[in-house]
Amino acid sequence: MNKQWKMIVVAALAVFACATVQAQETITTAGSSTIRPIVDASAKAFKVTHPKVNFVVGGGGSSHGVKAAGTGEVMLGQCSRFVKEQEMKEYPDLVPFKIGLDGVAVIVNADNGLPAISKEQVRDIYTGKVTNWKELGGKDAPIFLVTKEEGRSTLELFLEYFELESKELDENGKKVTVHRKKGDPEFSTVRAQIIGDNKEAIAAVATKPDAIAYVSVGTAQEIAKRGAKIHLLTLDGVPATIENVGNETYPFRRPLHVVTKGEPQGTLKEFVDFMLSEEGQKIVQSLEFIRVN
Repeated sequence: MNKQWKMIVVAALAVFACATVQAQETITTAGSSTIRPIVDASAKAFKVTHPKVNFVVGGGGSSHGVKAAGTGEVMLGQCSRFVKEQEMKEYPDLVPFKIGLDGVAVIVNADNGLPAISKEQVRDIYTGKVTNWKELGGKDAPIFLVTKEEGRSTLELFLEYFELESKELDENGKKVTVHRKKGDPEFSTVRAQIIGDNKEAIAAVATKPDAIAYVSVGTAQEIAKRGAKIHLLTLDGVPATIENVGNETYPFRRPLHVVTKGEPQGTLKEFVDFMLSEEGQKIVQSLEFIRVN
């Protein structure tokens, strides 16, 4: 091969490599840890028919997901709650898509023995009015409180449903949370340990016999089936199950959304449509959430 032909071949390969790079697409997403397994599984299935699409999936909680989508930091935000009116005012181009439903379970260690709990009892526990399991008919042991960090939609739903307010404190470099009932003048002195995502909270309860926490019904039910030492408490007479979330008899529940800045276009629209399709909704259902169609 002479020098001229070599130059032609090199140029052709460069053009091919450039075209290949340009053909690659990346969808970025961040937000709720509850929704992340849905996005992960959907991305894997989507890549079967769209092999040149890459995904960068992050966390950070629902509030971060909404903000990141609204500012254009990511293409898709994960939000396991309704988008707030204030968020829509701040980011008026946001477009939410409901991809599923979820409930939030109050969980204790499997050895706890308590079968059920009421809304008032949960509120009394987190505000420090009840500090020992024996006050609820359980064993004589102090209750270990687990809660979520600020920005998590599970925390926001928890505070709204149980009519509570919370405040994070920094104690010697370690963050803890105190609670009070809405309208009360002072916060409780009882500290709650801050945990990140659902699996961390489940692990804390599974390893601490006297702990209480609140996590996704679907995640808790699935991990309990695998042998985790947790028990989903019946809340106000209604068992915390996927079925009861779906038929809307279980009260502590929420919608699952993905959000985009403006109407999605191109491959992003195809991916959102995929999550709402029959195949995508089967993925939602397979992860122990409730499908929306």
